[in-house]
Amino acid sequence: AINTFDTDHLLHAGRPSPPCRRPSMPPSESLRHPLVRGAGTEPWLARNGFAPPRRCRDTGALVALLLCFVAMAAIAAVALREGDIGRLETGMDVTNQLCGLRREGYPEAIAERPFVFFACLPYGRREPTVCTAECPKVSGQYVRWYNGSLISCPTANGRSIPATTYPTTHLQQNCVPSAASLYALVATQIDTDAFPSTLEGMLKARWLLAAAACAAALLAAGWGLAVRALAPSRRLALLALSASVSSLLLLAAALWFRFLQGLSVAGEMPVLQGSLQVATNAQMAAALAAIATAIAVGVGVALSCGLLQRLLQAGGLLREASEAIASLPALLVLPLLLSCAIALLAAAWLSVSLYIASAGKVERGVLHADERLQWLFLLHSLGSLWAMEVLFHWAFCATAGLVVRWYFGAPSLAEGGGGGALLRASCRTLRYSAGSLAIGSLLVLPGRPLRFLLEHCLHQAQTDGSGKPELRGVAHCCLRCCLDVATRHLQYMSHNAYVLVAVHDVGFCEGARQAFELTLSNIGRVAVLAAGERLLLSLGKLSIASVGTAAVAAALSTPLTAFSAADNGSGVACFAFVLIYAIANAWLVVFDAAVEAIFLCFLVDQAENDGETRPYYASAALRSYMEAHRPTYVLPSMSLDDDELSHAIQQMGGLDALEPPPPMRAVAG
Repeated sequence: AINTFDTDHLLHAGRPSPPCRRPSMPPSESLRHPLVRGAGTEPWLARNGFAPPRRCRDTGALVALLLCFVAMAAIAAVALREGDIGRLETGMDVTNQLCGLRREGYPEAIAERPFVFFACLPYGRREPTVCTAECPKVSGQYVRWYNGSLISCPTANGRSIPATTYPTTHLQQNCVPSAASLYALVATQIDTDAFPSTLEGMLKARWLLAAAACAAALLAAGWGLAVRALAPSRRLALLALSASVSSLLLLAAALWFRFLQGLSVAGEMPVLQGSLQVATNAQMAAALAAIATAIAVGVGVALSCGLLQRLLQAGGLLREASEAIASLPALLVLPLLLSCAIALLAAAWLSVSLYIASAGKVERGVLHADERLQWLFLLHSLGSLWAMEVLFHWAFCATAGLVVRWYFGAPSLAEGGGGGALLRASCRTLRYSAGSLAIGSLLVLPGRPLRFLLEHCLHQAQTDGSGKPELRGVAHCCLRCCLDVATRHLQYMSHNAYVLVAVHDVGFCEGARQAFELTLSNIGRVAVLAAGERLLLSLGKLSIASVGTAAVAAALSTPLTAFSAADNGSGVACFAFVLIYAIANAWLVVFDAAVEAIFLCFLVDQAENDGETRPYYASAALRSYMEAHRPTYVLPSMSLDDDELSHAIQQMGGLDALEPPPPMRAVAG
């Protein structure tokens, strides 16, 4: 028997309404007009040109987003005024001049001297510092200023002695003394904090990051082709599983190799064994390698806990989504636009971050960082992530609206491969639903882990539990608490809201509520089918990001990038993973949106049509796939046992007593 939930009881019984919830018509009424047939013989959307009257929604969230952008612009302006990226690329002499750079007012000779040398260090003094063309290897040679005059070092008895060279080692932009006793005098000046050193590494590897982003776009496009070719069979699930596990293992191996290589290089230079910066870099590299290893092990454990069976059942909705994208080739423009926008956003974030890290007061060749501005870096980063999520949700909403129209046979989509319809949908989304994108991008992201846990428990309850009876029992217990949490919170944390936002004059919260009520009555199918399709796409993104990050980590270990033990490659690896995953998501977001839209359309199609007097809009392949994966297990909708429930109903006087009570009113006095 197919499980159905008492939606009104779960949503309303004894619970106050959430703050962003508004009264609305029942979902069956509100979904009938925009998505399916009306009273006539043709779809409502086809008769009305898929353009219902609209007005701007969620304007408060849009104002908050604009205020965030204004704050980010103010932070960027301050950073540009006070910072200088050249301070991160090279060192400074005692007169605050940047070594190796040609600037107005600098001596001509300084442009050919990229390294900083501590002239009077043998006499116990860190000053003066002077730019030099190469780090000295021998002792006894005089050290001169840029005009050729000798540098004098004051001594304890008040006399001055000409500065002479001593054995040094090239480390980044500094000439590090080979003697550990001398290195201890300048360690605090040479060693930088984790924040600027991380950004210095990103600056040094900027071209490598750009190449990784381009490669990620090609891999994501190839994955999209693989989805279309392999979705009808189980080969796509097997490919996704093998690619994700092997890529994670490859990433862990690359990170461990870089960690061990850094330790070996530091061991060959005894002077670096006391460097705080080298120790910090080693700790960060070890932490990243351990995290990658733990994720790889976690994926393996998840496969043994029913995840493999869940993935092998998926593929039908992706096949239908591939057909929709093939019928609407204009959708392929969105990934290209998104990739360019994300690349520009990442470049802007990195540029502003570099100026923030280099901002501060410079005294006698030493930079004193502006800690106040570094704290504002967090706001700048969160705003950039918010902007990136808004871009993804814009593409999702525009794609979902177009796929809904394709599902119900809009005649206007046949013109130009859907190019005109896509342009109208994108502009309409930005004009009327920008606030919905802003609030949705904040709510959906933290809800993904809860949603994944609930769907996995639902899937485990659907299986027969052969060989793993304990898993089914655990899943059954988890559902009793998860369903209560889900009905109150999960309804506002789903991409399904954008399907309603795209075709309806509703805000994000109202669209999320209606979509949740529709999927709750079909929650078994959500757990078995739609969640598996999303998981396949997520594993593809994870595989691309892991392979790209492993390639970046391996490149940092080669002489081509000139990374040393003092260079922080952990920040480069983290930034590369986020950037590559975002690029892969940009290319696969059209599949995400198409899967969610087709699934909701199928639920409405089955609810409103009977296949005889009212033919189904779903294709025969989609109907066959959905019929073959119908849930067979009755899920728990209450926490009472059957005997307790029957006794409680009799005590209350029958089923009519289960109706929700009228709202309480305040009484004066």
